[in-house]
Amino acid sequence: MEGLRNKAAALLRDYVTDRRRTAVRRGVRYDARLPFDVSIHDAGKISDRRRSTAKRAISLAGRTRDVSENDLTLVVPSIRIGGDYLTLEDNRLRITLALPSGSIELIAAPARFEQLAGDEGYLVGVRILEMSDDDRKLYAEHLRTLTPADRRRDSYRLSEA
Repeated sequence: MEGLRNKAAALLRDYVTDRRRTAVRRGVRYDARLPFDVSIHDAGKISDRRRSTAKRAISLAGRTRDVSENDLTLVVPSIRIGGDYLTLEDNRLRITLALPSGSIELIAAPARFEQLAGDEGYLVGVRILEMSDDDRKLYAEHLRTLTPADRRRDSYRLSEA
């Protein structure tokens, strides 16, 4: 019995270590409450023509908590879109981010998530994988207008977004 308990503890320790390793953040982060729509990007299963109507029709709206050059922290009311989980490691997420200068589109991969207190939703950390050159330019210009986040608030309320 003790051997089984030790094995379970070792597996849990490995899982937590792997999860934290993938959630390492680099670079300057900025507090930013930007509205977005997110959908599951499934390039392999649907033709480009059908993807624009089929996959974009099923999306989830939310706001960012903070942003950086290479990643975003999203606040969403649910981690599911239809029958798909946003947080699956192999998922690619299509995010349409509303900047003051216009909307941009990017493809991102989930890196971590956590449930917020109460019914406030979920934080989903994502790594930016793809973005057009024009969208990257708009995004970089927007980042230059922001002030770096010095410290995080312990509790985040969706209503503050």
